[in-house]
Amino acid sequence: MARTIHAGHPAVTAHGGDLVKILVYPHDLGIGGSQLNAIEIAYEMTRLGHEVLVYGQPGALSARIAELGLEMIESPALGRRPTRSVVQDIGRIVDERDIDIVHGYEWPPGVEGYLACRGRPRTRAVTTVMSMAVAPFLPRSMPLVVGTEQIAATERAAGRTFVSVLEPPVDIVANRPGVAGDLRSARRRWGILEDRPTIVCVTRLARQLKLEGLLTAIDAVRDLHPEHPAQLLIVGDGEAREEVSQRAAEANRAVGYPAVVLTGELDDPRPAYDLADVCIGMGGSALRSMAFAAPLIVQGEGGFFRLLTPDSLPDFLWTGWYGHGQGTPADLTAMLRALLDDPERRAELGRFAHGVVEQRFSLAAAADHQLAIYRSALQMRPADSRVVAEAEAVVDFGRYHLAKRIARVTGRGSTDDFNAKPVARNGPPPPSGATDGAVVYFAGVSWDAVAGTDRHLATALSRQQRVIWIDPPQPWSPRRGRRVPATSQVGTGVLRVHTTCPPGVSRPVLRRFARWLTERRALAAVRRAGSSVSAVVVSSPEQLLPAWDIDAVRVYYETDDFVAGAALLGFSSRYARRCRAANVRRSDVVMGVSADLTAELSGDAHAVTLPNGTNHRHFLATDEAPAPAEITLERPVAGVVGQLNDRLDLGMLEAVADLEVGLLLLGPRHDSSPETRSRLEALLARPNVQWIDRQPFDRLPSFLAGMDVGLTPYTATAFNRSSSPLKSLEYLAAGLPVVSTDLPSARALDTDLVMLASTPVEFAKLTAHAIDQADDPAIRRRRRDFAAGHSWEARADQLRAAIALVKEGAR
Repeated sequence: MARTIHAGHPAVTAHGGDLVKILVYPHDLGIGGSQLNAIEIAYEMTRLGHEVLVYGQPGALSARIAELGLEMIESPALGRRPTRSVVQDIGRIVDERDIDIVHGYEWPPGVEGYLACRGRPRTRAVTTVMSMAVAPFLPRSMPLVVGTEQIAATERAAGRTFVSVLEPPVDIVANRPGVAGDLRSARRRWGILEDRPTIVCVTRLARQLKLEGLLTAIDAVRDLHPEHPAQLLIVGDGEAREEVSQRAAEANRAVGYPAVVLTGELDDPRPAYDLADVCIGMGGSALRSMAFAAPLIVQGEGGFFRLLTPDSLPDFLWTGWYGHGQGTPADLTAMLRALLDDPERRAELGRFAHGVVEQRFSLAAAADHQLAIYRSALQMRPADSRVVAEAEAVVDFGRYHLAKRIARVTGRGSTDDFNAKPVARNGPPPPSGATDGAVVYFAGVSWDAVAGTDRHLATALSRQQRVIWIDPPQPWSPRRGRRVPATSQVGTGVLRVHTTCPPGVSRPVLRRFARWLTERRALAAVRRAGSSVSAVVVSSPEQLLPAWDIDAVRVYYETDDFVAGAALLGFSSRYARRCRAANVRRSDVVMGVSADLTAELSGDAHAVTLPNGTNHRHFLATDEAPAPAEITLERPVAGVVGQLNDRLDLGMLEAVADLEVGLLLLGPRHDSSPETRSRLEALLARPNVQWIDRQPFDRLPSFLAGMDVGLTPYTATAFNRSSSPLKSLEYLAAGLPVVSTDLPSARALDTDLVMLASTPVEFAKLTAHAIDQADDPAIRRRRRDFAAGHSWEARADQLRAAIALVKEGAR
C-alpha cells in the first residue's frame, strides 16, 4: 500500500488520500452498543474505500458482520487479559496484512492491540472506551476515544493528551420506523398483546449497572396495574438472567397476565424497538430507540430515570446517555403513567428524539470523524516519555489486579468494574470553556466580518475550551461609527480583544507598532482572564507568532494561500512571503487549508491539513424555512453565497445566466479590478439575475431555501487551487445539489455529490442537469450526512489532536 510520509511516519487523509487498513477488535461480539458501533462504523469505512478486518471470538453479531460483507478473523481462545496468544496473533495479522491501525474497543482489546503494535512503528493502536469510566492503566501515549465530553475532560485533566470524543453513532437507514416490516409475527412470538402499550428495554442482563434499573422497571410496570395495564419487553441475556426472570415471574403472577416478557438475546432487535410505545435504556441502546422515534427514558443507577426532553438534552450530551441519582420505583411509575396517559406527548417526544439522532449521531459523520482520529494517530511521533508511561501503566495494572483479588476474597467483586464508578457521578456540566487551557487565536479578520474559517473554527473550539479571539489591528477613524470595546464577550467561551491603531498601519514602521500593540493587548487579556494557555494560533497573513514566555503550542494556520493571494488581500507578495517564512520557523505545528498548501508550508514543524468544515446543524431547517421576501426571482434559482470578488469565474456565471434560470448572488461586493467590476455590473443588469448584499449567518438557511442548486464558480488561479470549498459544504448541509469549478480543493472532497466543471459550457450544462433532477429525499439525506462528516466540531478535534501530539512529544 502506498503511504504518504511526513517526518518518517505515515499519514492519511479522510477523503481522497491513501487507503487505510484497519483491524477492528470489539471487546466481544454479543449484542451491545459498543460492539454494534464498532461494526457499523467499520462498514461505513469500507464504503469510503478503506480495508477493514473484524477480529474476535464469534458471537451473536457474527451474522451481522457477514451480512455487511466484512471479513472476520477469529481470535484464539481468551484467557487472562491481556491474553498473550491474542497479542501474538494480532502481531502476525499486522505483519501479514500490512495493517495501519489496530482499533480495540474497551480496555482488554485496547491493551492487547497496544502490546501487539510495540516494535511495529508503522502501525498505531487506538482504543475506544464506551464504558462509564476509563481504566487508569491504559497507556497514556495511546490515542483514546471516549463517548462523552465529561469523560474526555476528566481524562485530559488526568494527563492524557490525545483524547477525542466520538458520540455513539446510529445507522439511521438500518434503524428507522417501519424497517422491521410486519410486526404481527413478532407480537405472536413474544406474546405481545394488541391492547396494551409496550415499554421496551434492549440491554445486557448484567448485574453491574444494569440490574438495578431492570428490576425497578419490572416493579414499575407491576405498579401501573390495573389503571394502566402495560407490557415490558426486555431484550437481551447475561449473568443476571435468573434474577430478572424471577422478578418478572413475580410481577406476572401479581397482575394476572404476561406484563413482563423476556425474549433472550436477539440477532436483530429492531422489531422490538419498532414495537415500542416507550423505551427505557442507556448508551447505544438509548440512541437506537431514538432512531425509531420512540420517547426515551434514560436509565442510570441509584434510581436514576430521566425523560429525554429539549431541557434534559444538554446534560445527556455532556454525561452520555446515563445518569446517577437517588430515585425510587414510584418515580419511574409516575413518569410512565404520564406518558401512557398522553399519546400526543409521546408522539411529540418521539419526533424530538428522532430529530436529535438525525442531526447529531449520523453514522457517516462518525466514520469521517474516526478517520480524522486515525490520521492524527498515524502522524504521531513516538514520545520520549513512552517508557515512563508504560511503567506507570504496569504499576496501575498491578494495583488493579490486586484490588480485584481483594474484592473477590471479601465478596465485593465486580464483573463490570469500569462501569462501577462512572465519571457521570461527578455532577452536572461545567461552564462552557472550562476544560483545558485557553486557545489564543490571532484571526485574519475581525469578529464582525463575514463568518468564515476563523470564526467557525474558534466557535467550535469554544465548546470545549476557552478561546481568546484577537482581531487584526484596525486604524482609528472618527467616521467609524460605534467603537468596539477593547475586550468583550462575544460568545459562550469566546473573549474578543480589539486593538485600535493610528491610520497608516500598512506602512512598515506603523505596521510593526500595530503588531506590537496587538500582542501586548492580547497578553494583557490572557493575564486578566487568569487562564493557562494551551496554544497560540495565528491565521493572519500579517501577524507573527508572538515570542511570549509561556508554555503553549505555537500553530500557524493558512486559511488561504496568503502569498498567492497577497494582491487580493491588499499587500505585497514579498511581504506575505516574509511573514509566512517567519511564522513557519516559529511554529510547532503548521496547517494549511488544503493538501497543496500544507505541502508548500511544511518545514521542520509538524504539518497538518485542516480543511474548511461546516456548521451542518445550522442548515437542517432549510427544508421548512420559507424563502425570504427579498428574493424576487422566479424558480428555479441557482445561487452563489459568499463574497463577490475577483476570485469568481464570471464566465461560468454568465453561462448560467444564459440558461434563463434565476441567478441569485448573495454576499458583499469586493470587486477590485475594473474588468471584474464592469462584467459584474453587466451581469447584474440582466432581468434574471439578482444581487442581495451581505446577510446575517442566522438567515442563511432561509436564503438557501430559495435556491435549487448551489454554485462554487472559482477561477483556476494559484490562490483558488490552494483554497478549501466552504460554500460547497454549506450547500450540501442544506441538502442542495452543488456545481463547482474543477479545482483540487473540490476534488479533495472525493464525492459524487459535487459536480465538477472545467469550462463555462460544462458548468452551465451541469447546473441545468441539477435543476432538472427530481427532488429525492434520500439524496438530500446523503448530502447532509456527508456535510455532517465535515463538521467544525470535527475540525476542532483535529486541531486539538495536533496540539496534543506536540505536547506529548515534548514530555
